[in-house]
Amino acid sequence: MTESLVSGSANPVKFVRAHAGKGAVLNYGRRTRSGANKALRAATGLGQAHDEHSAPKKPLPELRTFSQPSSSVNSLSWLKSGGAQQGTSDTGRPMPRKRTALILPGQGSQYVTMSRDLYDLFPAARHVWHEAEETLTAFMQGQPLTKDDMALASPLRSAFEEKLLQGATLETTHAPKPGWLLDLVFAGDQLELTRSENAQPAILACTLALLAVLRHEFGVDLVKEHIHWSAGHGSGAYAALVASGSLLQVDALRALRYRGLEAMKCLENHPVLFPEGSKRPASIYETWGFANAGSGKGSDLIVETLPSEPSPDEDGSTRKWKGTQVSAVVVRPGRLQDALREVDTVQHEIHNGLVPGIARDEFVAVANVNSQLQMVVAGTRVGVSYACDRLRFKLLGARAANLPVSGPYHTSMVKSATDAFRGVVDVMPIHDPSPDLAVVSSLDGHVYQDSVDIRTDLGNALDAPVHWVQSISTLVEQGVRRFVCLGPGRACAHQLSKELAYYEKSLGSAMNDKSSNSEFEVWSVSTTQGMEQLASALRRVPPAP
Repeated sequence: MTESLVSGSANPVKFVRAHAGKGAVLNYGRRTRSGANKALRAATGLGQAHDEHSAPKKPLPELRTFSQPSSSVNSLSWLKSGGAQQGTSDTGRPMPRKRTALILPGQGSQYVTMSRDLYDLFPAARHVWHEAEETLTAFMQGQPLTKDDMALASPLRSAFEEKLLQGATLETTHAPKPGWLLDLVFAGDQLELTRSENAQPAILACTLALLAVLRHEFGVDLVKEHIHWSAGHGSGAYAALVASGSLLQVDALRALRYRGLEAMKCLENHPVLFPEGSKRPASIYETWGFANAGSGKGSDLIVETLPSEPSPDEDGSTRKWKGTQVSAVVVRPGRLQDALREVDTVQHEIHNGLVPGIARDEFVAVANVNSQLQMVVAGTRVGVSYACDRLRFKLLGARAANLPVSGPYHTSMVKSATDAFRGVVDVMPIHDPSPDLAVVSSLDGHVYQDSVDIRTDLGNALDAPVHWVQSISTLVEQGVRRFVCLGPGRACAHQLSKELAYYEKSLGSAMNDKSSNSEFEVWSVSTTQGMEQLASALRRVPPAP
C-alpha cells in the first residue's frame, strides 16, 4: 500500500494512506504563507536572525496538521484502515525507520521565486546562494579558483581550471552586476531562467540550499542520518554527487554552467534548426515550443495542418528555421515498449521521406523514460508533434504536454555539445562514492562503483536518454520504501508516486506484506513550510541501531 504525505490546496496535511493505483504526494510546493503560519513562526522564534551555522534558539513547534482534499489525487482514495480520519490530529504518531532515498530534480523544474522564502528567512540558504553567485561570477569573468583550501587539492585541478577558462569564452556577459543570480532566480524572467546555462546551476543551488537549511537551521543532517541511496534526474545527478561527497559544490556549479553554455551554443548553431540561408528569429525564445505554440497536446493531428508549412526543397529540407519541442507523453498502461518502438518508427519514416508533407530533416527521439506510464520525446516541433499524434492515434499515448526545457537534450541533436563537454568531465576532480550513500545513475539505473564509473556516466549524459524508470526500479529492488524528493517543483514527486502505485498494482501478491515498513512513501519538500514539517516528521523517526 502506498503511504504518502499529501498536501491540500489550503493547509498542510497529516500522514494518510492511499489506495494502490492512486499516487498521492506530500506536496510542500506552496509558495505563499498564511497569516496563521506567520504567527506560529513569530511565536516560536523561527526565521529570526541568528548565526548562519547555528540552530534556532527556540525548539521547533510540534505542528498540528490535518488531512485536507488534494488537487493531485482523488480524495475518495485517501483513507484506508489504519489512517486517521479527516480532521484528526496526527502530532504524536511515531514514524518507522525505512530505507530512504534522496531524489533530486533536474532541468525543467526551475521557476522564478524558487527558494526565495528560504533565502529571506535563513542565513544558511543565503550563504549557499551567495557562494553560488560568487562562484558563477568568477567563472563568467574567466577567473580560476585561487582559494587556499585543501578540499580543492587534486591532481586534476589545474587541468580542470584551464578547461573552465575555455568555457568562459562562451559567455555573452563577462561583467555581471552584483546580485545578478538572485535577481534572475527570485524576480527575473522565466524564459531567461530556462536557458540551460542558467537553469542547471540555479536548480543545483536551490537543492543545496534546502539541504543546508535542514542541517544548519533545523539540526537535521538528512544525508548522514536518514539517507541510504540517492538519485538525480538528468542534471540532478550533480546534486546527488555533491550530497555524496563525490563532487565539490564549486566544481558542480561551474561544470553545469559550462554544460549549459555548450548545449545552447550547439542548438543556436544547429544546421537542422537554422539551415544555411534561413532567416533567424529575433530571439531564440521564439524557437521554444513551450513558450509559444500549443502544439504537442494531441488535440489535432498535425498532418491536417501541414499544407501551411513551408514546402520542402528537392533534398527534403526546408529553408526556414525550425522550433524545438520537448513533450511529456502519458503512456497507456502496459504499452511502454510499443510506444518506444513507435517513436523510433516515426523517426525512421521521417528520415527516409516516407511521411508526406514532412521534411526529412525533422527529428524526434525519446529523451526520457520516466516511468511505465510516462516518457518524454524531444526534437523539432513538427517531428515531436507528429510523433505525439501518432502515439495518440494508435492508442499508445493518452495525451502530451510541452515541458519548459530550452532544447531537445538527451538526444543526438546535442551530440556536438556532448563531445565538447566531455573534455571538461575528463579532467573534473571526482572522488569515489561514499560507502554510506550509494548513488544511482539516471541513464541506466546502475549504482556508481567508483570515480571512473561516474566520469563515464557524466561524459555521456547530455545526449543519452534518461532511463529514470530503471533508476526507480533499482531503488525498489534495493529495498527503498521512503523517497524524499528535495528541490524545486513537485513533478518528480507526482511522477514517482504514480510509478510506485503502478508497481504495487502490477506486482500484486509479491508486495502483500501489510507492515508499515513495506509501504512506499513519497515526500516532496521545496519550501520553508516543507522544511518545518520534514524536520518535525524526522524527529519521530527512531535513530539507526
